[in-house]
Amino acid sequence: MQPEESVPAARKTQIYINASGITNIRGLDLLFFQEAPLFRLDAYQHLDGVSGGRVTGTSSTAARKVVILSNYPGEAYAWTGVRSLGSLSDLPFRLEDENPAAPMLYGESEAGSMGRVTVRPMLAKITLRSIACEFSERPYAGERLQEVRAYLTYASRECRPFAPEDPPSSWLNAGRLDEAETAALSHPESVLRTLAASLGGRIYPSAAFYCYPNPSDGSEFGRPVTRLVIEGKLRGTTYYYPIDLPGLEADVQYRMDVTLTRAGTTDPDTPAAAGSIRLESQVLDWDGREWEDIHYR
Repeated sequence: MQPEESVPAARKTQIYINASGITNIRGLDLLFFQEAPLFRLDAYQHLDGVSGGRVTGTSSTAARKVVILSNYPGEAYAWTGVRSLGSLSDLPFRLEDENPAAPMLYGESEAGSMGRVTVRPMLAKITLRSIACEFSERPYAGERLQEVRAYLTYASRECRPFAPEDPPSSWLNAGRLDEAETAALSHPESVLRTLAASLGGRIYPSAAFYCYPNPSDGSEFGRPVTRLVIEGKLRGTTYYYPIDLPGLEADVQYRMDVTLTRAGTTDPDTPAAAGSIRLESQVLDWDGREWEDIHYR
C-alpha cells in the first residue's frame, strides 16, 4: 500500500501596499508558485478594492515564488488555465485595457525566494510639458498655429511582462493617426490630446501620452521608431512635426519642451525639416518616485 502524500500546511501571507492616489490600485491578483524548476501553481487569489494598508493571501508552505498583478482586467485572461509559471509567458498587457490613472502593474519575486516584490507599469510615459511657436524671420512671422493637437504614431499596443524587451508585435497609428482605432481605446486621451485652438507663445499643457516599450531606434527596416506627432494648421495647410522617441522603456517618463520654428512637413510619416523643431528633453522616473513596493512574508 502506497503511503499518502503529505499535504503542505496552509500559510497566510500578509501583503503591505504603499498605495498612492496616483496609482489607484483597484484590484490585485496574487499567484503563488512552488519550487523550481517546474514552478507549479500553488494558490491564486483576487482581491478587489485594494486602497492601501494590509491585505492577506493564502498559500501552502511549499510556495516559493509569487507573481503579483494590479489592475489587470479579470475578463481578459483565463487564470484557470494557469498551471505553472511558464503558463504566464504569453500573458498580454493591451493598450485598449489601460487606464492612465490606474495602469496595470506587474512584479515577481526572485526564484526560490519569498521576500520583496516591486510592481511596476509596463507602459512608457511621454510628457509634453510645454510647447510654443516662434516663427520669427519667416514670411509668416507672428502668425499662430491653429487647431493644434498631438498624438503617438507607431505606438506599441501590446506587451508581455515576461519579455518587455521584445519588439512590438502590433501598432496603433502606423504612420498616421487612425481616428477610429484611437477612439476605440478605453482611454483615447492616452495617445491623442488637443493642445490649443490657437498657439503662439509658450503654453504648459503637461500632456501625457502612453504606450508600451519599443526598443527600436529606427535604424532597421521594418522596425519603426515610436513618434510623438504635433499637428496644426498654418495659412489653411495642415503641417506635422514628428518627434522620434527611440528606445522607449517601461516605467520611464520622457519629458520634453518643444518650440516650433517653421512650417512642418505635410506628411506625418516624414521627418520634419532640419531646424523646424527645437527640443529639450529629459528621461525621468515615472513620477519622480519609486513605484509601489509590495512586501509579503
